[in-house]
Amino acid sequence: MPRMIRCLLAAAPLALACTLALAATPSFVCGKAKTWLEKTICGSERLSSLDLQLAVVYARLLKVTKDEDRRALEATQREWSASRQACKPDLDPVACLEERYTHRIAALESRPDYPGDAPLKDVQLPPQSVAVAGRGWTRDLSKLQRPIRACREEMPAPLAKVLAAWPTGDEESYGMRVVDLNGQEWVCIAHQHGHKVFRFDKRDPAEALPDAGPVFHIGPKAPPACRGAVQVLDVNGKTAGWVTEADC
Repeated sequence: MPRMIRCLLAAAPLALACTLALAATPSFVCGKAKTWLEKTICGSERLSSLDLQLAVVYARLLKVTKDEDRRALEATQREWSASRQACKPDLDPVACLEERYTHRIAALESRPDYPGDAPLKDVQLPPQSVAVAGRGWTRDLSKLQRPIRACREEMPAPLAKVLAAWPTGDEESYGMRVVDLNGQEWVCIAHQHGHKVFRFDKRDPAEALPDAGPVFHIGPKAPPACRGAVQVLDVNGKTAGWVTEADC
């Protein structure tokens, strides 16, 4: 099935996190959708919701299956994923896909080894590359790694998360709202290649800055209070952090 969480996680991931809150999002990043199937899913709120639901159900089953049972489950999931293309010439491809998703979810949930509805935060969906992860500003995470690193070196306490980032308009730097492990928010403006930090100040609540979200959480462990966090991998395949739809 297409990458999400992860959800993320994509990515869903790097489609790009994922969460069941507010607007429906599939298990992959719609901003990177290229195929007919991905675009059709992203164009339907119902299909997006079903795609994420199936990703979670499948991930829960993977957690409790091993050896031959796991390989058999993965094989049937690949077959099912490929079968969705048969809906393309259908008179109503969206309805066709909805039916396939509904039947697949029901089939997996009816298995005797299905573990039940564990909390979503305990289920990790496949990770995404930093080059394709996220929504909104986090789609530029690959470009932001050096500016983030430069800002990190200025902080008196370890960097915990980036709430928002934006190009400053001079085509050479990015502004960021960053939070340290003590909960203090800072404003940092750094060169796109991380050569220099032009500004580093405590956030003034009166200053007009981009709203928080999506949020990039730094570190190898998923933020415990966040549902649907999408794991993001750097170019070396190591965990760069986690993307969530909103601050949490």
